[in-house]
Amino acid sequence: MSSVVSSDGLRLLKSGLDGSRGPLTRLAAWSLVEASPALASGWVTATAIDRGFLADRPLTGLAWLALLACLYGARAGAERAMFPHFAAVVEPLRDHLVRVLVAATVEQAARRGRADAAVVSRLTRQVELVRNLVATLLRTARPLAVTLVAAVIGLLLLDPIAAAVVLPPLLGVLLVFPLTLRPMMRRRRALILAEEQVAVRTGESLGAARDIFALAAREHAVHQVAEATDAYVHATVSAARFGAVRVLLVFLGGHLPLLALLLAGPWLVTTGRISTGELVGAITYVTGSLIGALASVTGSVSGYWTQLGSTLTRLAETVTPTAQAEPAEASACRPVGFHLTVDRLAFSYGPQAEPVLRDLSLEIPEGDHLAIVGASGIGKSTLAGLLAGLETPGSGTVRLGSATLGRLDPALRSRSIALVPQEAYVFHGTVRENLGYLACDATDADLTRAAEEVGAGMLLDRLGGLAADIHDPVTQLSAGERQLLVLARAFASPAEVVILDEATCHLDPSAEARAERAFAARPGTLIVIAHRLASARRARHTLLLDGADTCLGTHEDLLASSPAYAGLAGHWDARHSL
Repeated sequence: MSSVVSSDGLRLLKSGLDGSRGPLTRLAAWSLVEASPALASGWVTATAIDRGFLADRPLTGLAWLALLACLYGARAGAERAMFPHFAAVVEPLRDHLVRVLVAATVEQAARRGRADAAVVSRLTRQVELVRNLVATLLRTARPLAVTLVAAVIGLLLLDPIAAAVVLPPLLGVLLVFPLTLRPMMRRRRALILAEEQVAVRTGESLGAARDIFALAAREHAVHQVAEATDAYVHATVSAARFGAVRVLLVFLGGHLPLLALLLAGPWLVTTGRISTGELVGAITYVTGSLIGALASVTGSVSGYWTQLGSTLTRLAETVTPTAQAEPAEASACRPVGFHLTVDRLAFSYGPQAEPVLRDLSLEIPEGDHLAIVGASGIGKSTLAGLLAGLETPGSGTVRLGSATLGRLDPALRSRSIALVPQEAYVFHGTVRENLGYLACDATDADLTRAAEEVGAGMLLDRLGGLAADIHDPVTQLSAGERQLLVLARAFASPAEVVILDEATCHLDPSAEARAERAFAARPGTLIVIAHRLASARRARHTLLLDGADTCLGTHEDLLASSPAYAGLAGHWDARHSL
């Protein structure tokens, strides 16, 4: 059964049990007393029947049964005496695991520059789970193993013929049973990883609540948490279904031999091969000890053991991470350059839904100014979310410099790309806190300059400067003023790529032009989801999304070559003239 635990997991368990030799030795000694009823129950019952009740000596039979009652009393005393020794084993084990896990987590966080969000699950759920499982196994697996051995010895000493009927299928099941542990362990491991993902996704969403609201990514965040929760439910059901195998094993190894013993019993007694007391004693061993022990070993104990193995393996992976994975991950999460490469990108909002984007390939050079245009609902905001790394492509890739966007460290991605959505999110706090939210190192002069560049200087004065408190953004600021503050926030950020997803829709054309020109002059790449023709005219390149067809070029090129773009431009002009 040790094969279900990795070698690192076993070493972790062994290191936690070092120093517990004394309590474990005392537990083993008390286990011998605890096993005495299982060893003697069938033999005492047979003697009480054959030499007592069937021999017309009821007092002798009762005396033998009284002896058996005394053995059960000794067993109860032994179980009571073992509890302090359980505590002397499992409490130091838990303390050891916490120390080792915290030390490893701090070391890895210092090396990677970020903490693992799943550590909360490991420190609380998984360490406590190991502690409880070890205690449970000491209380259950230990006496069950002793009971099985004692009952088999007792049955062999009582009658070899009855043992020949009972033991072969029992031993066969005990030999086959370990083969089921690895599949069970895989399901337990999948369950643990799914549980961690729930903790990670939930922790990331809670920790990035402001960003989620600011970027209008609530649906995406809910989808991510729901996806992890569904995976956890699926893993739980899979583990539970596989656990049903134990019912068949208990029938083959326990109930089937009992049935054979009951069917052959009358013939064995009438032919004199065994006595009535020996038959009853053999049945006592099977029903009183073997079936219960087999059911527990193949059911709860195996579940405890595979769960312990999976948890220890996962903790050991945290303490001793794969050395080869670190450099690959580190190199993948440090992009060289900030040009955006879109390769055969496809996205849909469900497996049966029509793709919003299909087979889109695009190069956005570093420092470019791109306008994305198209009819309402054509996928412009979806593309913005994919370029910002907030959505996961159904197929294809988005790369930022040399790194795939999906593999980029979230903290580094948020510093590299700023997405400003249509619904501007301004939170309760000072103006300084709002403007500096994405630029922790920005000085007051930097924030003031950012506000002036995007056209929010007068608004800053009206509010009372950077120290002014925004106590109720909805009533204190208009929709356009909120957009100006969020534009200043993005301008002050260190992001090399800024995506404006109709982020100026509540501004008048002159204010919009000033903000876009400020971002175009700012170092880095500017991508504008345009809602006015002027935004496309100001851009260096324009991308037209038109269902399965896309066109990329300058405003003038697209007017000459794309009837769809010319029609959209005409619609814009007509709307503007109204």
